[in-house]
Amino acid sequence: MMEVPTGSHIRRWRKSLRITQTKLSDMSGVAQSVIAKIENEIVDPRASTLRKIVEALARFENPDLLHTVQDIMTTDVAALRYEDTIQTAIDRMVKDGISQLPVLSETGAILGIVSEDSILQKGAHRNGVVGQVMHANPAVVDIRLSVAEARRRLTEVETLLVVEADLLVGLVSRMDLVRALRLNSIA
Repeated sequence: MMEVPTGSHIRRWRKSLRITQTKLSDMSGVAQSVIAKIENEIVDPRASTLRKIVEALARFENPDLLHTVQDIMTTDVAALRYEDTIQTAIDRMVKDGISQLPVLSETGAILGIVSEDSILQKGAHRNGVVGQVMHANPAVVDIRLSVAEARRRLTEVETLLVVEADLLVGLVSRMDLVRALRLNSIA
């Protein structure tokens, strides 16, 4: 568990990195006036606000480290619709070398995920619809999830669907994590 930094600790860290409150505000998405109040210990910030500030400082301090799933996710994500045929899913998987495809509604909501496993296990006919073979409860995580937590979750599931403001923005597979381990330092 992480120790919660005090406002004065955040101020010292920010100053040691030679970052202004305005720059930290831009990097973290936290208003400069709020940062000033936190640093002067006028307010007791929410954990989510502190997390944004700490992540921004850590990312600035170690730009080469991979901190969150945003740093390692695949963003060019092919997706299916519930009513697409299973043959469409198979063709896309084989053509693009993909083993999992999210299933989205017309509005972009995540309905499920189709994997090689789900197609083989459920064995529906190729002319059947994707909705018949998809897993309805895929692992969905926020874009700010730490790489360390993603690594833990990927021991239980094959793929994490990454969302920002409830919209699918990417996915992290076990292979994405293995690539990141090979190429980079992970926080």
